[in-house]
Amino acid sequence: MSETMASDASALSGPGSFRAAGATYIATIAVGHGLKHWYIAAFAVFLPLIVEEYELTATGVTIIAIIKQFGGGFPNFFVGYVSDRLSGYWHWILPLSFFFAALFMMLSGIMPWVWPVIAFASLGGLAASFWHPPAISMLSTRFPDRKGMAIAYHGSGSGAGEALGPLAVGFVLAFWLADDWRLYTLLSFFPAVVITIAMFWLLAGAPRKQPDAQAQLPRLTDPIRLLRYPVYVSLAYANFTRSFSHFGLISFMPVYLAQDLDMDSFGVGFHVGLLTLLGVVFGPLFGYFSDRVGRRLPIVAAMFVIGTGLFVIAAVGETNIMLDFTLPFTSVAVHAEFLVITLALAFIGLFLWSSQDVVNATAMDASPPGLQGSTVGLMFLSSLSGATFGALVMGAVARLTGTYESIFWLGGAVAAPGALIFLFAPLRRASA
Repeated sequence: MSETMASDASALSGPGSFRAAGATYIATIAVGHGLKHWYIAAFAVFLPLIVEEYELTATGVTIIAIIKQFGGGFPNFFVGYVSDRLSGYWHWILPLSFFFAALFMMLSGIMPWVWPVIAFASLGGLAASFWHPPAISMLSTRFPDRKGMAIAYHGSGSGAGEALGPLAVGFVLAFWLADDWRLYTLLSFFPAVVITIAMFWLLAGAPRKQPDAQAQLPRLTDPIRLLRYPVYVSLAYANFTRSFSHFGLISFMPVYLAQDLDMDSFGVGFHVGLLTLLGVVFGPLFGYFSDRVGRRLPIVAAMFVIGTGLFVIAAVGETNIMLDFTLPFTSVAVHAEFLVITLALAFIGLFLWSSQDVVNATAMDASPPGLQGSTVGLMFLSSLSGATFGALVMGAVARLTGTYESIFWLGGAVAAPGALIFLFAPLRRASA
């Protein structure tokens, strides 16, 4: 990676310190991205505890999921515009996005009633939505010939946060705080202040984006206007279907694991983390591979694996066969059903998160000059629209079927067709 960073470091001018180095630049944005997701992903572990505390039904869980996804998704309509307009202040936007995401999550923990809890958690998602357009725009303009890899490192940061966050939070709640999730939100805010200051200091010393003479003046409607290009329709579809499956699972799978499979907070956090864990390592390789052979093959492979993996989990859940065995050389008993679910989630996790980075890199390949933020805004608007719709539909299906197992069938049915569609979908920008 060092040779690439050295060659791309001259893409923008800036002070000659380690803060200006390409490796530092990517590490700061990627690690910051991971920490932001760590704070936001903790809610998935809190959810079964909130459901138990307030005695919520599947309808209540659905409403919570819709509010949270809408709160984090709708702002992407204008966040891209704000990012393009304030391109000289990207080094401010990122730390503030992280700080307010942590602040609102902390405030949710001191609310005694369920709906203010959800309102502040949703505001945390809103604050977090201000991260992606400037972050991905910064990486794309700094590393124009290696954007697939650079964006993949950024995505691996988020994958690490999504994977390690629930795992660590679940461990702390189960073994240290006796499932007192409110105390956790208070304790976690103090490190967030230090992280915000460090992030700003590192980014303030990095090179800044230079004005582009060919850049278009951004307009509020640019994210939607980009849909006149068929490539963005295709990529919006990819993000919509992936997020439909991913965030639908995030919304309901923790309750399924806790109530149907009797897992504790650590078990829930571990399995939620599996949705992204292996993608942390695989993501940069996935991005590098897409830079070398093109974006189409990685996208097709990811959608096929995601759909197939969800079908496997659904089929195992429907068998109602509980086989136990003991691990070799130990006295640890394992349910075969649990093992299959664990392995399937890990396999899905190779692609579920990292595939989004390849889709985003494809979008940035086709981005008109000066509209990088709007391009990212469209991608995350479509992604989080899929997440909101997924939560709504999965909640309805869970209520109709009376079981949370149905979400895996639905998620697979939505994701799998994308593998065939993207064999032929346009991935280049042509004239509208």
